[in-house]
Amino acid sequence: MQQQEEFIVTDLYGFPLKVKPFMEEERRACDANAEREQAAWMPYIEKDRLPNNKDKLKEMIRKGVPPTLRNWVWMETSGAKKKKAAHADSYYSIMVKAGEDSPYKKDIEMDSQHTFPEHPWLASEDGRVALTRVLQAYSMHNDRVGYVRAMNSIVGLMLVSLNRNEEAAFWLLAALVEDILHPGTYSRNLEGCQVEMRALSELVASKLPVLAAHFASLDFQISMLATDWYLGLYSTSLPAETVMRVWDALFFEGPKILFRVALALLTVYEQPMLTVKDAGELMLRMRRAASTMHQRDVLMNRAFEAIGSLPMATIERIREQKQREVEEAVAGRSGGGAASSGGAGTLTSSSSGGANPGVEKAAEKVKQGFGKFMAGMSKLANNTAEQLAKMNTRDEAQGPQQLGQGQPQQPPQQGVAPSEQPSGNPFI
Repeated sequence: MQQQEEFIVTDLYGFPLKVKPFMEEERRACDANAEREQAAWMPYIEKDRLPNNKDKLKEMIRKGVPPTLRNWVWMETSGAKKKKAAHADSYYSIMVKAGEDSPYKKDIEMDSQHTFPEHPWLASEDGRVALTRVLQAYSMHNDRVGYVRAMNSIVGLMLVSLNRNEEAAFWLLAALVEDILHPGTYSRNLEGCQVEMRALSELVASKLPVLAAHFASLDFQISMLATDWYLGLYSTSLPAETVMRVWDALFFEGPKILFRVALALLTVYEQPMLTVKDAGELMLRMRRAASTMHQRDVLMNRAFEAIGSLPMATIERIREQKQREVEEAVAGRSGGGAASSGGAGTLTSSSSGGANPGVEKAAEKVKQGFGKFMAGMSKLANNTAEQLAKMNTRDEAQGPQQLGQGQPQQPPQQGVAPSEQPSGNPFI
């Protein structure tokens, strides 16, 4: 079979993508489906109000929010609009001013210079300054958490998807950290993330037992792969257009979406993963495959249709058990001291005591810059250090806009039903 040559295209948000012909076909098919679904939003745009029927709204959101409506829809569904309304109109400006004296100023400024450096605007002075303002402002708004590397990639992607609306990005970050994600996800010990990794491991064992057994045979922990999925909300793991679909559902349905998407990725690539006999090679190939998951319809259909029932009550039950395990581990590592729930700040290797080994190493790498996560992951697979490489990093006011306004136009296509599997095999 003739090898397909790669070429460069630019996605909807301005990211350059290195794709093969089959990948571009997948992207265009998803674009056509998204365009077809836009008609369902028209009545609600005219009313300036989302559907009162939650099931109807969930159905629409799961099919994807039109890009020009995301500011409106995300602010409404995440609770960010209510958080903003509870503060003075000038609150963000006040926090921006306060942020000039943020204790995380140096870290934020440094990280902003390396956030999606291949994106033209984020690599520009204007982009870096905007990203810095939002992160410094949030570090003062929530001094208990402050700033954690991983927030930079989340906010950077928010800015380019929300027409560079800093205030919206600020309040959406607040909604995520304070209301949506598991408490402690960005705490000093990343305890919340440790809990989520242990919960995901249990779900993999119950939903994908063959794959779980394969992982065990390789001494491979899911946290080695999924820690950055959860900390960065897939922002540096999936293509931007795919991340937006994940976030559409995350803002409305909450953190169970992170589990559904993780399980969906594993189901899509389960068969090729089962053929890999080395933990480091498996991690490298899976990261590469995720970074080229342009067939977002397939991924989200898998997440909602192929995973089976996954009520929040089930996740909460598992979390409760795993929370105790994490607290015991932290207490044991610290000589019986209480687990810290204080601000995260700049994570240090000594601050991740008691962590699941995968999360502990991940936390160590977070402090060195999220975009370089893979550079140090060889510690998690000692016999394959030479096979590990850098993790892939991709080298837009209030109220609803009219559909298509300010959105790059693609040539019209017929709607295409998503196939069962991505047409190429990026796992190879």
